[in-house]
Amino acid sequence: MSRLRAGLLGAFVALLVVVGAHFAAGMPVVWAVLVALPVGAVAVVVALVSDVFDVDWTPEPDRPGAGVSLHAASLAGRLAQAAGDRHRFDTRIRPRLRRIALDMVRRKENIDDLDDPLAREVLGADLHDLLTAPDARLPHPTTFAAMMRRLEET
Repeated sequence: MSRLRAGLLGAFVALLVVVGAHFAAGMPVVWAVLVALPVGAVAVVVALVSDVFDVDWTPEPDRPGAGVSLHAASLAGRLAQAAGDRHRFDTRIRPRLRRIALDMVRRKENIDDLDDPLAREVLGADLHDLLTAPDARLPHPTTFAAMMRRLEET
């Protein structure tokens, strides 16, 4: 299909050259055609080589916007600070995690409090302890990521 389109493009360019050379320059039609043939051939070759008519239907991937990158960097920084600072973990990270977890178990099991024994069963002991135990600390990032994936599946 692209060869046909390249040929049509070459013929169109050649026709434009013939018309332009004949009417604008006053050249005889025979000479105008002779001048237009190489120009049309070059147009065909350029169209074939550059793949002008090959359509790429694959969508471009969405690029994360500046806000997404900034938010991810900010979250990573806050988690890193909370890993070493108990007060930050207790005041900034844990309340947000508790709200998310409570919302998840409320939707799944209609549980209204994370102290409910069923909440421990739904969340898993390690995640439940992270959210409710007074001496809980932020675990290793790999373990924490696994907990968050499990929470998402809840």
